[in-house]
Amino acid sequence: MEENNKDTQVVEEKVEQETTQKTYTEQDIQNSFNAGVKKANSEWQKDAKYKEFLDWKKSNQNDSEKMAELQASNENLKKENEMLKATNKVAKSEVKPEFLKFVTSEVMGLTNDTTDFETALKNYKKENPQYFGEVVVKKVQSSPNLNNGGSKPSTVNEIFNNMVRGA
Repeated sequence: MEENNKDTQVVEEKVEQETTQKTYTEQDIQNSFNAGVKKANSEWQKDAKYKEFLDWKKSNQNDSEKMAELQASNENLKKENEMLKATNKVAKSEVKPEFLKFVTSEVMGLTNDTTDFETALKNYKKENPQYFGEVVVKKVQSSPNLNNGGSKPSTVNEIFNNMVRGA
């Protein structure tokens, strides 16, 4: 009979174990999965090879950033060099100094795949001669002549007459 009791106890324990099993929700499964992933990541991040990989990745990103910066700097220097060469060519074409920057930018705007800078400058010079040539300084007298060009001083009447006449 004792044997019978043992079998009954074992069956009762199995039934109790079956009834005490918990049903899991999606949230429980997701939390368990995230905990496992977090644990695996933390173990992987402790690995020296992973740290070496991260350092290598950073150095390559730095190299690519440096390369992009150097390329941008190179482009800026090329544009500046082109602008200086154009300004020099325009200055040699007898442009008036006050119009140097304006004419340079206008001629550079006219250049394209079919028209080079020299041709565009020649055409611009033909079409716009007012920007080219020698600088002429014209002296204009803004006050009346007080001694009429002579050595003796003018009288008050002569001065007023000159002012009225506009001489």
